[in-house]
Amino acid sequence: MSKFRTRIRDIGRAPGGMGFAAIARAERPRHVIVVAEAASADEANAAVEAGADAVVFGGAVPSGAPSRIPLGVRLEEATRDEVKAARDAGADFFLFDDGRTHANALTVDEIGAVLLLGADQDEQRLRSVAAIDLDAVLVEAEADLITVREQIELRRVAAFTGAPILLKAIGRPDAGILEAWRDAGAPAVLVPAADVAATLEAARAVPAPRRATERRLPILGGLTQEADDHEHEHEDD
Repeated sequence: MSKFRTRIRDIGRAPGGMGFAAIARAERPRHVIVVAEAASADEANAAVEAGADAVVFGGAVPSGAPSRIPLGVRLEEATRDEVKAARDAGADFFLFDDGRTHANALTVDEIGAVLLLGADQDEQRLRSVAAIDLDAVLVEAEADLITVREQIELRRVAAFTGAPILLKAIGRPDAGILEAWRDAGAPAVLVPAADVAATLEAARAVPAPRRATERRLPILGGLTQEADDHEHEHEDD
């Protein structure tokens, strides 16, 4: 199991971020994972110092990259040899395009995989994706607004693929957007390294997920009470 998958699995259980700044703050557990997209080791290290949970590079892991958090590499046309080389260079997971990646690239041990889902999200495709052992699926979304319909669509992706969503933010998300994405099955957000600090600030304001019973039982309880009252009236008659 990759460290990135473990981090998603353990969300909300441990202090967020692994940089010195995050450790010094001893902050309470976060419920959204912030992943930085970096073009260099310097950008990556700055993101880690800001508290990023993971870093994704556009290609190979550069020399001097941080080693204390999960590192990912984008290999859209990945071959088995390229994935092995990325793993040996320190990558914990890789992002791939299933239409261009060699099938045997997914057989490399000790490295996770994140599918670049794209616009083709019909039910048959999503169900077929569920057959792949994935750490996450990457989906892009605008960060300025999320409608109920868009939230339902994200839930549909997570449900059919059986994988959490790593959501690439187009724009800088606030706490409300992050909460809506999290509730739709996207507990991890990918942002430019320069936006990590601001995104982390928003992520700290996202509350823990509400239990379904907290949303529904009061309504059902009211209906049940009303039904019981009617039954008692009939018994009195």
